[in-house]
Amino acid sequence: AMENAPMGATELQPAGPGHPCKRMRLGGRQNNMPDEFCMASTKSGKPCSRRKDETCALPFCQAHREGGDGAFRIVPHPRAGHVLVANFDIPRGYKTVFWGTRKTWKATEGKEGEDYAMCFRSNGGVIDPTTHKRGSQMQFMSNPGPNERQNMRSTNEFYGKTYEDGLVGREFVVMHDVKKNHQLLIWYGYSWFDARGIDRIDVGTKRYPATLRETKDEKEAKKAKKKSRVAKTAKAAKKKPPLGDATNAREKADAAA
Repeated sequence: AMENAPMGATELQPAGPGHPCKRMRLGGRQNNMPDEFCMASTKSGKPCSRRKDETCALPFCQAHREGGDGAFRIVPHPRAGHVLVANFDIPRGYKTVFWGTRKTWKATEGKEGEDYAMCFRSNGGVIDPTTHKRGSQMQFMSNPGPNERQNMRSTNEFYGKTYEDGLVGREFVVMHDVKKNHQLLIWYGYSWFDARGIDRIDVGTKRYPATLRETKDEKEAKKAKKKSRVAKTAKAAKKKPPLGDATNAREKADAAA
């Protein structure tokens, strides 16, 4: 399940000439036709050029479904088992999918899937990723500790029908730019920890950092900077007369001359 980081890729790259997917996002760096083309990236940081696998509902080609999106890799962690990190710099807005086998919640109780199951469509049960350890990478996202913050969130975009037999998924999107080797983090919820009697801990390490929460001073500085920018914009706007007034002033000056 673990992969070595690619040596050459430092950030997500635009597709090259002749790329088959004609609708792109993130400045040409990710395919935007999930019904037709694979959503994943190669390990070199370019959008996949293959069509999605028509045998299932997921927006991945067979290779990326089985081997995982090249943007991420699973690595061992000293306290959290395994975590998910970025293979290269990933921009805010990058999309991926938390996927697995659709099951009822009851079918996961008392089993490994109970700790990893993700809500699917209304009345559609849950997504159990645990029998797809290599390809379904999002199950390895860790939870941010008290001094850290999440950088991934789910959307209400789903892949697969409510009562789909087989593989289904839920879209996830990167909330903030994530640097190479930094962890991908999702908020599990307080109740997840309370029900299991587990304490939340900071999961960032020197090798695989986590996104840190802003300190009180940083928040205040950002707020002050924003306030100053708004004030400067308002001041500048006051100095600029409407077009009609500017034109009239020019006419008066010309007439006086």
